[in-house]
Amino acid sequence: MRIPLFDSWVLTDEHPRAAKEKPILIDLETRKTYQAGDRIMGVSAQQVVSLMLEMKSKNYFLPEEMHFISRFKKEGHESNPAVQAIWAIGESLSMKNRIL
Repeated sequence: MRIPLFDSWVLTDEHPRAAKEKPILIDLETRKTYQAGDRIMGVSAQQVVSLMLEMKSKNYFLPEEMHFISRFKKEGHESNPAVQAIWAIGESLSMKNRIL
């Protein structure tokens, strides 16, 4: 699966560096690939994905795309309280939007 997140950023499992069941984040401009725990300009790749989702709106993505995106965030998720908090807030807002 390949999901364009924002401008030149893509989340995919269709790349040789993608691990089994774990998508990678690619910056198409630089061709750099990132695993969930990698740092991008001082923040984790997970946080970058979270911010992109927030900017684009989770309602933009289909449920199967959100499930795919969640596979990226699960790596190291439990060990990073900041990322865990961001995703918890995002999940609660997503549920709130579905109810409304």
